[in-house]
Amino acid sequence: MFRLLILTLTLSFVLAGCATLPYGNYIEHNIESHNKVMASDAAHQLMLLYPPASTQFNIAHRAEDSFGDALLQSLRMGGYAIHQDQKSNLNKPKDPSVTKGLMLGYIFDQTEDLYRLTVLVDEQVLTRAYSVGENTVNPAGYWVRKE
Repeated sequence: MFRLLILTLTLSFVLAGCATLPYGNYIEHNIESHNKVMASDAAHQLMLLYPPASTQFNIAHRAEDSFGDALLQSLRMGGYAIHQDQKSNLNKPKDPSVTKGLMLGYIFDQTEDLYRLTVLVDEQVLTRAYSVGENTVNPAGYWVRKE
């Protein structure tokens, strides 16, 4: 009986870990000027793929970090309509205007010497690595697009 209880608890913790959403900024101490450069670069790439002024992005998660703020500001300045709800938009949208747009999320994380930015637009995934210098951040490669 005790083994069954331990197995059930372990399984529930594993499944709960799989159900958490990976979106957001996972870098604790990043420089705001670096965030602005990478956000502007991401917004420019999205402008090449999705026409501004006729595309609405529905933010898939709360963008409460400095990178998220910079990305949303760059997208708005580029002419995109942004729908950002206080709650997560991953459940079925209740507002009919939300169904018109594309779901947008991002994952911003870091390895030892590189930042990695992944932008998710509906089913498409865009990823780019950035090398970090003392006061600069530069692309470490091209944008990779997975459809």
